[in-house]
Amino acid sequence: MRKIFLALTITLLLCPPVYTQEISRDISGLSLEECLMLSLTNHPSLRKTQAATQDMAAQLDSLRAATRVKVSITGSVRYNGDLEYFDDRYHNESITLTASKLLYDNSRNKIQRQIREESLAGSRETHRSTMISVAAEAKRKYYDLVLKFLDRDLQREKVSNLEEHLKSAQGLYEVGNSPYIDVTKAQADLSSARVSLLKAESDILLAQEALKVAMGTDIHSPFNIALSAELLLPQLPEDMAGLVSKALEDRPDFRKLMRDIKAGELTVKDAARANSPTVTGQAGSSVSNSERSSSTADYYVGVSVNVPVVDGGETKAAIARALAQLEQTSADAETLRQNITYAVMSAALSLMNANDRARSAEETVKYAEENLELSQGRYNVGVGNQIEVSDAVSALAEAKHTYYQAIYDAQTARANLDEALGHFPPEIEGREELWQAQ
Repeated sequence: MRKIFLALTITLLLCPPVYTQEISRDISGLSLEECLMLSLTNHPSLRKTQAATQDMAAQLDSLRAATRVKVSITGSVRYNGDLEYFDDRYHNESITLTASKLLYDNSRNKIQRQIREESLAGSRETHRSTMISVAAEAKRKYYDLVLKFLDRDLQREKVSNLEEHLKSAQGLYEVGNSPYIDVTKAQADLSSARVSLLKAESDILLAQEALKVAMGTDIHSPFNIALSAELLLPQLPEDMAGLVSKALEDRPDFRKLMRDIKAGELTVKDAARANSPTVTGQAGSSVSNSERSSSTADYYVGVSVNVPVVDGGETKAAIARALAQLEQTSADAETLRQNITYAVMSAALSLMNANDRARSAEETVKYAEENLELSQGRYNVGVGNQIEVSDAVSALAEAKHTYYQAIYDAQTARANLDEALGHFPPEIEGREELWQAQ
């Protein structure tokens, strides 16, 4: 098995890291870390969540601006004579400077800012949650491509074994030690294996396209990935018992819902103050000039008070709506809590099961290799038969496929577990500055 992994590592050459928005040249030998980095710097869904965060920040800035002093200047020119006999003596000009500021609104603006602050924090959590999901999907697609490469090499090995067996069958037939049916059976097995090899090569192309989509990149030609033996079998988390509570602390989408609940409570409070009076202070000056009179200047300072009296039940309806939305958010949080519990436990159990299957399958591969050697040896000395060799070749291929599948299942389960926990894959966990700098 080590020889197979070593050969695969040598054939898939590792290129220097490439983190660009669009890749227009052939790339070979992408490592898992590079695939994850590409997904976090290129995936279009991240631009959407980033834009949503910027929009929420702009809304917060708009509310902050509402309490600041506002200044406006108005100018006008007016002609008072007959248009048919225009005379520039009959006109006047004026300019007015006005300053206003909200003085009192029963803290409604402050509450609305707090709502937007919670929403902004929740939007950032959504962006992080999307990043985690994108990275997890890229890792799953990476290992899917790994599996396809391993299956391709497995089919190549099977073809090679059957070619050697065909040579042995032909040699034994020529010296009269085996019937011709052994030759035709070996030819049929070899032909079937070559068909399987063609399918395995096609599966690689499809898996490469899926990985491109997961990375959000545009690689115009097929590419390889870098694979090393130590990447194949993931480690189990250290604290299996505390996984669910850890997930509830770390999951960005769950933290977002907690923010939404707090924002909902503030929305109820804001709706209850809809009928609060508002006080606005104003100050200004106006200067006017006319050809028929001297210039005049006016100054004023004032306060305007707005007191709602009857709103026709609008406030009551707004409170009821806010309470209903808060209840929906609370229900969503409970549903998500249950889903997180299931996702974490399911992924953890799948990871443990896949690791156990991989270890058992590795032992099966060793026995299958020994069995093929013995069967081929027995056949070559005339004490075995064609069926034993054919079965041994198929059994070895099946054992290796089972081993590879278990490794893939383990890596997929680990990616699912990290996503369920609200963590980035271990390969890039805690290294946010790497992709944020891109």
